[in-house]
This record gives sequence, structure tokens and C-alpha cells, in this order.
Amino acid sequence: MKKFFAILLAVLMLLPCIVACGKTKDSDESTSPTTNSTQSTTKPSTNPTQGTTKPSTDSTGGTTDSSTGTGSTEDGSGDVDIIEPEPAPITKWEGSKLNILTTVWSSETGDPGAPWSQPELCVDREKWDYFDDTGFGVLINSAILEREDEIKDKYGVDLNWINSRGDHIGTLISQAVVGGSKDEEYHIAMPRMLEAQQIVAANSIFNLADREYIDLDRSYYNQVAREAYSVYDKTLFVAGDFNFLDEHTSYLIYYNVAMTEGMDSFPDLYQKVVEGKWTIEEMKNVAKLVSNNTGAADWTDDDTYGYGTTNMSRFFQYSGIQQVRVNDETGAYEITLNDSRVGTLIDSILEVTASTWARTSWTGGYGGLENAFAEGRLLFYDEVVEKLGHFTQTEDFRLGILPTPKLSDSQESYYTPCTYQAVLMCIPKSTPDREMSEYFFEILSYTGQKYLMKAYMDKLATNLDAETATESEDVLKNYIFANLCYDVGYMEGWEGLMNSVQGDAYSSGTNKFTEYFTQEYGEAAGTVSAWNLAWFDSDDIVE
Repeated sequence: MKKFFAILLAVLMLLPCIVACGKTKDSDESTSPTTNSTQSTTKPSTNPTQGTTKPSTDSTGGTTDSSTGTGSTEDGSGDVDIIEPEPAPITKWEGSKLNILTTVWSSETGDPGAPWSQPELCVDREKWDYFDDTGFGVLINSAILEREDEIKDKYGVDLNWINSRGDHIGTLISQAVVGGSKDEEYHIAMPRMLEAQQIVAANSIFNLADREYIDLDRSYYNQVAREAYSVYDKTLFVAGDFNFLDEHTSYLIYYNVAMTEGMDSFPDLYQKVVEGKWTIEEMKNVAKLVSNNTGAADWTDDDTYGYGTTNMSRFFQYSGIQQVRVNDETGAYEITLNDSRVGTLIDSILEVTASTWARTSWTGGYGGLENAFAEGRLLFYDEVVEKLGHFTQTEDFRLGILPTPKLSDSQESYYTPCTYQAVLMCIPKSTPDREMSEYFFEILSYTGQKYLMKAYMDKLATNLDAETATESEDVLKNYIFANLCYDVGYMEGWEGLMNSVQGDAYSSGTNKFTEYFTQEYGEAAGTVSAWNLAWFDSDDIVE
């Protein structure tokens, strides 16, 4: 019987149906205190590079983006399942081992384990059986092994996943280039987004653009991430289907459907999403309908709320207002937090923080927030996709999911911000065989789309409420994962580049954005200039 299930599960994993990541272009622009431009052919100075492209405006006077984010997109993301044509099979490396340096969640011990470690590090082939649901679970674990088996059978290559602490991987990549030890020959590396600028500054990885075996236009590469990590026409990192950690660590709105049953006045929120009308204002209106005080004078963790969070600053990202992005004209990073919509956004934030129907400070922080939701005392809360498996469906708790809300319904896209724990892929200059690295860079991406993403979506579906599963899966694929976005400023550390500006702008109860932005701009601009200089100086020469 055990063998039967193993065969059945393996067959299911081979079904040619895969979910592609979102690859819509986010072209919001913003204004900054200076307008000096640095062209992509000119070495950047120590002054900040600033774009001069005039943004378009929506009805609120804010910038808009050029992507719809409400379904299928031109590059194959959204509601279209894609399996790209297989790269031409090459067996010249038969009998070789591909060394892949990758990251684990633990920053102290370096021991692999879910939730945010590289998936392959969580599967022990020697101990594996099809009834073992440890790590990422049976569906994903079996897909991981099927991918490895296909690469071994078809190309004769063994995948050697090398475990590194997340906060140490950048140092290992840099040291390998300098040291050149046989023990440090990494063909491919998968660092967290958190370490990206450190790796660029060390000039330790190759440009991925215009390579014989790597086709960055393929749907298994996330095009929004490609733009975020392509400076001066040099693409040093990619995100995509080689694993699912950018999806796994991205934000959405969790929704307890059971709390709205019997409420005739409660709108169909899934339909609101489809219509493009799921906004911060809409979330406020429906959150007020379920808020309830137990009778005490003060509102506490034990009361019932319409909305809860531990960080209102995320609303900047939910609205598409990023700290940093690449300017289309200059090809360099620029600070874009000073967006024309900031005033409207902070007004919305202040209304939420001053209300009784929302709670933004919880005893126990994340834990208190999650407990309130699981116990049916919270209608909406924002968290990463990884939390989807943490809740048990009951009569009083039915799990729905929604994208993060728009600032206004004139905003064309929903935005799904990834965290700095998401993983990029690059090729270290320490590789012993650059051609092999480039070829299997593409193979890992192709087979990730073929096996891992299908298994990942199937796994997520098992945690959804049965009655709303169809709507939730549609939202997850076509409105959440189809609109992943990558704010490089936020990802460069726990505090980000200008996170303090975002929080301080509303913490006093009034809008002080301009004051704090002006105070922090000079230091942040110097940091961005250093980033640009590092990208400009990066080259393909191996010292």
C-alpha cells in the first residue's frame, strides 16, 4: 500500500501544470529633494542619483503604475499556467557535482529547517518516505526529490546543496573569490535579498545578462525582481521559480470568513478584489462592522477587532510607495519614498491608528496578534504567506485570503511586498566551470517551475476553507503572487533604508513625513550612491 501511494503521488507531481510568479512592471516614480541625473554610461559620483521622469497621476493626485495586476499579464504571469520549453539537453557534465551554496533560516546554529530555509536543505533523502510530513510537507518534499532525480537521470549531475547561515552567506561568496580553495568552489549561490548589496560591493558575482544558456525573459524568472536587481544594465541576481521563498515570505491579508456569516450588509470581498475595489477605505468600512468591546472602559487584546497589525508602515509598500527603485532613464537606484501620494496614505494610517476597531499594539507582539485571529477575535490581519498553515479550520474560524488593499481604486495594481528573507540566485566568480554554472542556472529555474511551484500551490490549497477555496486560490494566484514587488530599500536590513521615516511620519498622531524625510535623506542618499558605485564597478573579470 505504501508503494502504491508513492507511485500515485509521483505521477501527480509530473502533471504539466505550473503556477508562474507575477512579473508585472511597477513603474511608479517619485520626486526627491534633488533632480541630478546620472546616465547609465557615466560613473556615479558620491551624490545621489535622481530621476527626472514625470510620473502619471491618478484621481487622488498620486502616481500610478503601468501594470494591471488584476489577472493575466503579457509575460505569462497571472491566471496562465506555464511550463516553458525544456532547455536543450546537454550531458557533457555527466558524472559531475553541482555545488549550490544556499541559505538557512537560523542565524545562530545554521541548522536547516522550515519555515524559511532553502527547501532542499529540509529533505533527507536517506530518511525520506512518502508519509513523512516534516519540513515543508509530503507534496513539496517529493517534488524536491523528483527534480533532483530528473537532473541526475537526464544530465548525469548530482546536486550538492551546501548549508550556510543566512547572515554568513555573503561573506562565504566573497571569500571564495579571494581564496580560490577547492572547498569554496560554488557553481551557484542563493543568498537572501538581505545580503544582496554586500555581495555586489565585494564584486564577487557575474553579470547574468546576455549569456548563452540563460534566457532572463523566460516566465520562470520574476521580471519585477529582475528590474529591481538590474542596475546600469547589469543583472547580478534573479528571483523566480527555482524556489518559492519569495512567495512564501510575501504579505497578504488573512480573513476570518466565519465572522461575517449572517451579516446581510457585509459585501462580497472576493468580488471587490476582482473589480479592483478592495482598498484601504473598503477595509476600514467592513472592519468597523465586527468590532466589539467586552464592556471594559479600555480596549484590550481580549476584545474583538476588525483589523490588526504590528506594523502600519507596511501600508507604504501595499500602496506601491517604495523606498528605492531603479530609474528607467539613468539605470541607477534612486530614493522614491517622497511619493506624491504619501499625504493621502498617512491620513489613512492616522485614521486606523486612532480608531477603536483596529489594534496595532499587541501584548506579545506577533504572538498576541496571531492568537486573536486564531481565536476568532480578529477579522483581518496582515502577515506572510508562510502563516497559512498555522490555523485550524473550525465552525467559528474559516480561513480566507485577500491581497493587500490599494490606496485607492484608481491604483491599477494590488501590490504584494516580499520580505528580505526571500532568496535570490547568482553565479559566484569562484565557480570552477562558468559554462556549467550558467547552464544549470537555467535548468534549476526550469525544473523549479515544472515541479516545485505546482507542489507549493497544491500545498497552500490544503489550508484553505473548503467553501471559499476557489475564490481564495484565484486571489492567491492572480492577485497576490501575480503582483510580487521588491523594495530594495526595505530589504537591506531589519530596519531598511528609510523605515524610520515611515514609522516616525505618523507615530505622533500627526503627519510629520516631510520633517523626518528631510532629516534622513542625506545619509540615505549617500548609501544609495554607494550602492550605485558598487554596481557600476562590478564586472566579469576574475581577479
